[in-house]
Amino acid sequence: MPQLWALKHRPWPLSAAVAPKLPVNEAIEEERTPYYDPARFYPAHLGEVLKDRYQLATKLGYGSSSTIWLARDLDQWRWSREKYVALKINASAHHSRENAAQAELDILRHISEVNPRHKGWGFIRRPLDSFTIEHGLSKHLSLVFEPLREPLWIYRERFIGDVIPSDVLKILLQMILHGLDYLHSECQVIHTDLKPDNIMIKVEDPSILEASARDEHEHPLPQKECSDGRTIYLSRNNFGISQKTTGIIQITDFDLAVRGDMPNKGCIQAEIYRAPEVILDGGYSYSADIWSLGVMLWDLLEGKKLFKEVDPLQVQEYDEPTHLAYISALLGPPPKELLEKGTRTDLFYKSNGEFKNPSIITPSSTFTFKNTICNLHHDDKQMFIDFVQRMIKWLPEERSTAKELLQHPWLYAEFDED
Repeated sequence: MPQLWALKHRPWPLSAAVAPKLPVNEAIEEERTPYYDPARFYPAHLGEVLKDRYQLATKLGYGSSSTIWLARDLDQWRWSREKYVALKINASAHHSRENAAQAELDILRHISEVNPRHKGWGFIRRPLDSFTIEHGLSKHLSLVFEPLREPLWIYRERFIGDVIPSDVLKILLQMILHGLDYLHSECQVIHTDLKPDNIMIKVEDPSILEASARDEHEHPLPQKECSDGRTIYLSRNNFGISQKTTGIIQITDFDLAVRGDMPNKGCIQAEIYRAPEVILDGGYSYSADIWSLGVMLWDLLEGKKLFKEVDPLQVQEYDEPTHLAYISALLGPPPKELLEKGTRTDLFYKSNGEFKNPSIITPSSTFTFKNTICNLHHDDKQMFIDFVQRMIKWLPEERSTAKELLQHPWLYAEFDED
């Protein structure tokens, strides 16, 4: 074994470059997430080698309970090219997410194994490896993935006007729908958090990973040195303009995913992508993902949120009654059978289906599918509206499935640009 190890890639020496220092009293990156607790996050340092195999090269991103790193995979022959992986280091467990990281790994393994021959299998992010880091009394489950280029919300900024053209979006949507069909029909999994952050474009040229790692090693981004010895790094995740017009997508982030072959209730989804049955707590199934997908198409095609009036990034606080009012403006009043299923319905509606709060902001009559779409025209616009109206429906059981949506003619229609 020692002789074989000598033939593998060796760790780079620690960088001799001096990184600029950030103010200690300013919160950055993961420190700005809700309920951040430094004791739960693994104090990763660039250059360290984990599992005697993965050397941290740059930071790619972070979440409320993890940090993501680009790492060199040293388990390669010295004469082979560098291989890079994305390493998700989960925070140690606490009472509300005791087994969340393990649950994510279990679902990812399930998704990886169900049916690799399905068309949608390749559009789902799958783990390459997993291991646990022990640090003091804490344990950090770490997942290893193929590195990806960028989420759709960044990808759209590569195009004129920061919106994805209709012809490109149709190709991306076909991939997304194949992926959702695989999740729903083959794996019986509901993603529960579908949004532009969680659909990513694959790396088209691995050399950009090497360039990013070298750049961080030779010209490190500013860092924050904490009094307890931790270092908070800035994420280096902009790989520049892609050389290809349309990339391959992967659906990511399954830490909130659930099995769909059993009843599910409770709060899921980011607020502006939240389905009405979830707001009312009437239980949800696969069609909740379909609602989210339909709503997020405005982000990509129009560069704005469909329900921007309740977007927490635009207003001080998410307002559920206002959200329901805007859904009513689009779809008409909610069906009685939906209201009867919701355990929270009486917070918003009277027994006759009217809003309880008379002061609720009523959307103007101009809030329609037609009036919210500016970047499509003529037949392309009409067919798109027909497409999204099959997804954005009050009753979950009336929404089209991913498999059915793949048959819609808008996805394959070609139009001359105006």
